[in-house]
Amino acid sequence: MRVFLVLLLLAAPAWADDTEPAITSHKGQFGVSARFGLGVRAIVTYSGDRPRYCGTTDATQKGGFAAVCTSRTPLALGLEAAYGVADSIELTLELGIGIESDFGSAPGADGPHPLTLAPGARFFFSEAKHNKLFVQPSLVLDFADYAQAPSTDIGLKGIEGFWMDLHKSYGLYFFISEQLEFRRWMSGEFQAGVGFQGRYP
Repeated sequence: MRVFLVLLLLAAPAWADDTEPAITSHKGQFGVSARFGLGVRAIVTYSGDRPRYCGTTDATQKGGFAAVCTSRTPLALGLEAAYGVADSIELTLELGIGIESDFGSAPGADGPHPLTLAPGARFFFSEAKHNKLFVQPSLVLDFADYAQAPSTDIGLKGIEGFWMDLHKSYGLYFFISEQLEFRRWMSGEFQAGVGFQGRYP
């Protein structure tokens, strides 16, 4: 009986090594992902002598446009390319394409569909087998033309979330994001959503 127990204890580490999956790494893999998010935003216009329309009217303000506008963010699809440069680092490039149109240059006017380009990097930490946390800072170039000067905007974006690698070649993640733009007007956005990534090889 004692011999059997000794053999069982000696075999246990080898059994564990064969069955415990290693922590997944994206190093050397190209990835393509799609994500959707829902959120809210606030816009503070740099009105000065030329009030700007940001989606809300206010009869008490000069020009009849509100100085601060709050609303739901238009629904957009985020398409992202990535490449794993290290075990816990991916370089990323996201193209944000608006599914819904936004407000126009004046009440009742047709507005643009959001269009952004965001280069950045994703950093993984607290890795445990196939699950991990991540942060993803990026620069945002906003090309949606609201007929306001300047016609394009720049800003910063941060994404934080929980990642699950369901397989070596694909994964699912849940995220929250914050975005701040400041050239055309001061705009702050907060979103939450879900994404899916496929990788090769």
